[in-house]
Amino acid sequence: MPSHPTIKDVARKAGVSITTVSFVMNNRADMVISEAVKKRVLKAAREMDYHPSALAAGLAGKRTRNLGMVFYQEDHIISNQFYSFVIEGVVRETMERGFNLYFSYLQSAYGGYQSLPKIIREKNVDGVLLIGRSEKRMVGDIRERKIPVVAVDNFPVLKDVDTIQVDNRRGGLVATEHLILLGHKQIGLLTTGPGRPSIEGREEGWKAAHSRHGLSTANNLFRSESLTFYGGYETTKEILRKSRKVTALFCVNDEMAAGALRAAREMGRDVPKDLSVVGFDGITMTHYTDPPLTTVSVAKEHMGKLAVFRLLELVEKKDSAVQRLEAPVELLVRNSTAKPS
Repeated sequence: MPSHPTIKDVARKAGVSITTVSFVMNNRADMVISEAVKKRVLKAAREMDYHPSALAAGLAGKRTRNLGMVFYQEDHIISNQFYSFVIEGVVRETMERGFNLYFSYLQSAYGGYQSLPKIIREKNVDGVLLIGRSEKRMVGDIRERKIPVVAVDNFPVLKDVDTIQVDNRRGGLVATEHLILLGHKQIGLLTTGPGRPSIEGREEGWKAAHSRHGLSTANNLFRSESLTFYGGYETTKEILRKSRKVTALFCVNDEMAAGALRAAREMGRDVPKDLSVVGFDGITMTHYTDPPLTTVSVAKEHMGKLAVFRLLELVEKKDSAVQRLEAPVELLVRNSTAKPS
């Protein structure tokens, strides 16, 4: 027997046809094969250390069993404390479904078809996940290759594309209601400029909570130049210099909230006695801020798994209607919020 066993070798050992081995190894749900035969084939393959060629499977079934994940290089998706957990969910689900995952990135601007990663141009993937920033023209170019696309936490809005988002509006609502029920009436929103659906959803939740409780949001919306620690830090210092009315801040992400905590401390404002602070995302660092941060936690790994699940539905042509799926959120109350003094 050759050093690399073939599908013929597995078929011979299991006492079945080559076609049956192919159906079993590719998990063909449309073929009726008894559990006994499946077990015999898988046992033979395992004992012989046989692994089907992805290229051969692709030629035979027009599938590569490869998925692609694409993002912009300058967005630092892999090292981001939010997206790294989303990616972990993608990796887990991809492996469990018997697919390979290829990572690739684009430069700072999409330059047309030739900017697409080689794996997409050569149709070496069955489907593509776009993480974060995306462009309508890029989606169109991928689809021209007859490759399905799912966008995760995308911006700007892509109306005709399947997307996986956070339940941002509800998150903003529960964060703000938590502060209102503690007794706060002047609750600032620390956010950034318009254009990101996820952030705008959190703003909508902040406004909805105020409306529900008969409170005004007038003059309490504060925009930072960036969604970073330093953006939150600098903007909070400006807020505290100009407004003594604000007794609580809802920050649209945890990095900004951590910056707000530092700014408050440097300006002699005790958290939570003088200023309550709530973040959003539930990233790891919220356990270690001083004080530990109250935050809206997002089911990040679930987002990744949901994205793969939906993408494979499109690959397998199970449901072509465009869907917008949402990951759940949960308020985690810690020591950065309290009743106003």
